[in-house]
Amino acid sequence: MELQTEKKKELRGNLLQFLCTIYPHPISRESVYETFFEYWETDDILKALQYLVDKGYLEETRLKSPFGSAFERIHNYRLTAKGQDLYDQSITDDGIHVRR
Repeated sequence: MELQTEKKKELRGNLLQFLCTIYPHPISRESVYETFFEYWETDDILKALQYLVDKGYLEETRLKSPFGSAFERIHNYRLTAKGQDLYDQSITDDGIHVRR
């Protein structure tokens, strides 16, 4: 079931805020899922992460996994300077709602 627009904006803001707390360090996709899975579906989390990457607020890196083919790639996400500006409200984006 597709999330309503306001819920998508809320999830994007929650992810941005979370990544802001660990900046400048990256975090794996799996760790993001573990943090948000109680409230959000993994498909919705992935779409929100990709949206934030596409907008330039997050940087995604893909590393070859040392754990073999079952875990082919590790996806890491890190807040960008632009993402920090959005969080600090130096810039605005109507597609993301950061709760204050």
